Formats: sequence, structure tokens, C-alpha cells
Amino acid sequence: MRKLMASTMFGLLMITLAAGVAMADQTGRYKQGGTKCEWDPKDSGPNQCTPRVEGRFKKTGETCAWVTGERGDDQCRPAKGRFKVEGTACVWSSTDGGPDQCDPHQAR
Repeated sequence: MRKLMASTMFGLLMITLAAGVAMADQTGRYKQGGTKCEWDPKDSGPNQCTPRVEGRFKKTGETCAWVTGERGDDQCRPAKGRFKVEGTACVWSSTDGGPDQCDPHQAR
């Protein structure tokens, strides 16, 4: 029983340490730039703002897609699609055309 408890405690300690190292390696913060709230991976400290929608356009092979929840600069912008207002949300619609109705990088 003691071996099992010791083994379990050791496992939990290792998971906790790994999570702490991963969190310590994270740098960057959201910075206010006029009405924009953009991710700066080279800065540290508390966020200055919160973007309307956290995400970015990411290029994977020949595909460019909006990835909600990712931080960083846009890597591309699809030829078709736009950001639309749906209720109080700003969402990407890859099948819609026309100008953007909202800006996901606008500060809340």
C-alpha cells in the first residue's frame, strides 16, 4: 500500500513540475494599440487588453484557416470569407463574402 501511495505521489509531483515548467516557458501578452488588442510574443507582464475573439489565421500546407484560441500573428488570409456579427459574437464565415462586419482583434 505504501509503495502504491509513494508511486502515486511521485507521479503527481512530476505532473505538477512539468506543468510549472510549461507555464514558465510561456511568454507574451496582449498589448493595446489604439483600438486593437494584439498578441506580442516577445513581451511579458499582465495583458493590457482582451481581444474580442482570440485566434489567428494559420497556414497549414496550402490551406489558410481561422483557428480560434490560438495566439500569434496571422500567417495568411483566405481569399474568400469574412468576419460576421452573430448576436454579440464576432465569428469567421469562410463561405460568406463582402467586407468584415467586425474585427476579432478589436479590444473588448
